[in-house]
Amino acid sequence: MNVLVVGAHPDDETIGAGGTIAKHIENGDHVYIVLFSVGHKPIQPNLREQAYRALKVFGINKNDLFWLNCKSGQFDLESKLKVNSKLAEIIAKVNPQIVYTHFYGDTHQDHRFVFDSTMVACRPSHEIRGIAKNKNWRTEKNKNWRGVEKIFCYEIPSSTNWSGRLSDSFNPTEYNVISEKHLRQKISAYDCYKNEVRPGNHPRSIESLNKLAQYRGSSVTVDLAEAFVLIRSINHD
Repeated sequence: MNVLVVGAHPDDETIGAGGTIAKHIENGDHVYIVLFSVGHKPIQPNLREQAYRALKVFGINKNDLFWLNCKSGQFDLESKLKVNSKLAEIIAKVNPQIVYTHFYGDTHQDHRFVFDSTMVACRPSHEIRGIAKNKNWRTEKNKNWRGVEKIFCYEIPSSTNWSGRLSDSFNPTEYNVISEKHLRQKISAYDCYKNEVRPGNHPRSIESLNKLAQYRGSSVTVDLAEAFVLIRSINHD
């Protein structure tokens, strides 16, 4: 099974779905990553290289990470048509059954932009809009692909939980049970983003991420879990 994790900035993929990524790979699934931005270059010059180091922790090939090169903090100034088309082309190329993306109620405007773009690119149609007519995206390799079957939103502590949008709070519908090994991989990958790891009781500290996995697990009477909101599920069987 092919899986796509979509994030606004390097480290979002790991914070939001790192344990789940590790579990997918352990189960033999092929995980791809799309990141919309490399971060704020002047203050975050090393995020691209750190992202590649994080991939190694999970065992993801460098070529399975796609960059859309949007300007961090200014996604709303980008051409939505162009960005959505780029994402749609990637989806047509990698043929994911499952897509993980940002939560629509996050504080960060870039996260909300990514959610909207994901929903446009994952419309339940075989015809991928926005791709030039001379590009034949339907190939022998993907002729049996029936489109994205499940879309999940993940949570980003300090964005998802600080939005103030009481009508758009993150209420999980899905809990993915993970092992201690999966959590260790997640934390090791996150630790590759040295300048993004927060100290102490900050929601994005390593200690807090460990506690969040325990809390999400205890919510469904298991040791560890990651939580998601299911946006769409298409069952063909």
